[in-house]
Amino acid sequence: MTQPSPSPFPELPISPAELNAARQGVALRGGRIMGALGVLAALSALAGVAGAWALWRAFQLLPGWLAALGEWSEGDLPAVDFTGAVPAWTLPALLTLTLLGTALYVWAILVARQTVGAVRDQTLTPNATHAEAQERSVNTVRPWIVLGQIAPIVQALLPLLVVPLAFGIVQQLDPQDLQGLGFGSLEVAGILLGLVVQSLPTIIITWLILAAIRRWLDAVVARAHAPISVRPVARRVDPWLLFTLILLALGLSGLILGGLPFLVVSAFAGSVPLDDPDLISLGLTPTVLRLGLLVGAALMLGSGLIYLLLTLLMAWSRGFATQVAVVLDAELPGRSVAPAYDPWSGPVQAAQGREPY
Repeated sequence: MTQPSPSPFPELPISPAELNAARQGVALRGGRIMGALGVLAALSALAGVAGAWALWRAFQLLPGWLAALGEWSEGDLPAVDFTGAVPAWTLPALLTLTLLGTALYVWAILVARQTVGAVRDQTLTPNATHAEAQERSVNTVRPWIVLGQIAPIVQALLPLLVVPLAFGIVQQLDPQDLQGLGFGSLEVAGILLGLVVQSLPTIIITWLILAAIRRWLDAVVARAHAPISVRPVARRVDPWLLFTLILLALGLSGLILGGLPFLVVSAFAGSVPLDDPDLISLGLTPTVLRLGLLVGAALMLGSGLIYLLLTLLMAWSRGFATQVAVVLDAELPGRSVAPAYDPWSGPVQAAQGREPY
């Protein structure tokens, strides 16, 4: 178990008012975090099922779309044999990965919810039963934190596997039509390098944030067995949580600003005439166009609700981590809670005169 390093600065005493506020904050924020994680688990399960259905539906509709696109181009675009280009196991494999990833994600959320409850219970009412439940929950969630650190790496590797598959499908096209595109080995390597460079910041930041959270959990568990201070570790994890909070707030703003134009444009899309027979042959009617815009707006605003929930979770987690540390440090052996200083207490002293300037 990782032991927190000692702080080079002396810890300030904790007043009774500060301790009471911290205990109330642990109870309040702990309950809010557990409730929000339950909602997030339910929404994640629904999103995973909806994503699997959308994937299955896309594989059904894509051959027809490609055929209609070939007819619309009147032979200018080469025909693509989708059934022959994509292996039969592709759809079952993608559906299995989608549902399995959703199940693992929901399970991880529920494990985190259980851990928050265990830390709250042990902090407010420390006893052997709660200490054992807390240690068991932290030991359970620790592998999930490590998996969360590895997940962005795996997520970055998946596009590197999809790119060769995409170029395999492209090879089904007529090579005469691809001579001007210039997709050689150097261009493919440039695409892969660009994907790696784009993924590096997410990988590094996620790794560091989850490592700081893991150290905080280790300090909380170690506090149940040894008189160590938790506030120094909480101070080190707080900037990472604040950084994540800012990123989530920016993402929320972007989704709201991106989704509102879809709603505005969809209000006029239904009245725009589309008399082009080629577009009508592809099924692009005013009703379909408006429906597509509404679906896009719903996806972006729905994602905004998820971001709002995550933003609130991060804000509550900052207070929870700090207030848990305050309560645990106030109960350290040999450390009594310092009474609040009252500047008006004590005997009245006469003011000392001074020379004028």
